[in-house]
Amino acid sequence: MPTSRAVKKRIRATKNISQITKAMEAVSAVKMRKSQDFALRSRPYALAALRILGNLSDKVSGTDFYSSLLEKREAGKTCLVIVTSDKGLCGAFNGNVLRKAAELARESDAEIIAIGKKGVDFFKKRGFKVIKEITGVGDYGAIDETKFLADLLKEIYESGEYKEIYAAYTNFLSVMKQEPQVEKILPFDSESIKKTVSLRGGAEGVRDYVFEPSAAEVLQELLPMLLEIQVYHIILEANASEHSARMLAMKNASDNAEELIDTLTLAYNKARQGQITKELTEITAGVAAME
Repeated sequence: MPTSRAVKKRIRATKNISQITKAMEAVSAVKMRKSQDFALRSRPYALAALRILGNLSDKVSGTDFYSSLLEKREAGKTCLVIVTSDKGLCGAFNGNVLRKAAELARESDAEIIAIGKKGVDFFKKRGFKVIKEITGVGDYGAIDETKFLADLLKEIYESGEYKEIYAAYTNFLSVMKQEPQVEKILPFDSESIKKTVSLRGGAEGVRDYVFEPSAAEVLQELLPMLLEIQVYHIILEANASEHSARMLAMKNASDNAEELIDTLTLAYNKARQGQITKELTEITAGVAAME
């Protein structure tokens, strides 16, 4: 049985850890509320943009309209954008999305654009080709902060080297639930757009828009903007998921620390009681021997 001094030392160490996890929980709660607000406010906008894109794509289908962002290719490589965190201590957040991404990467022999240090380390250690590393960028609050990524995806797709670009990220459903997801980003096509709309928020009735000067000209102008919106939304969903997962992980750690402190306190009291009983027995025996 451990001594009371050893148990007391463990109690002190556990209390110190508990203070750290509670502080991290509080910080994550603030960040989670902010990132959740960004994600939820952007969601209707992103879905509306996808629906407009789907409508425009249908209107120009069968015409001689051309855009590199709509071009379907039979040959070429697959690119996978994986969104993870730079830091750990966020439960299964990184593990879940990395498993899903690795499955697609193996099947399609994809080249990786890794956002977040955890994703960079994961794919490099397993021998995947990481063509771009993006780390240390923190949280994104404005669409201008993610424009560089949309521009990068547009550039590498227009190079003709890749036939498809996918994104693996964590979709924010609630504070308690986040779901890893893989979506096709490029090329834009009606089927993948409908699938994404359904996954993100459910289908809506078809609307017939009137486009001026023409659907083709509007689509040509909007395509890069719509790509920026989709990339921005993916990053916001991942941010909200990360902070929610970290807050829950730190809350669970704090709760476990409190339970451990209670258990250790009971063990300390028992050890102390045993020590006192032993001392009293020795004193009693000593007194009896002197009589």
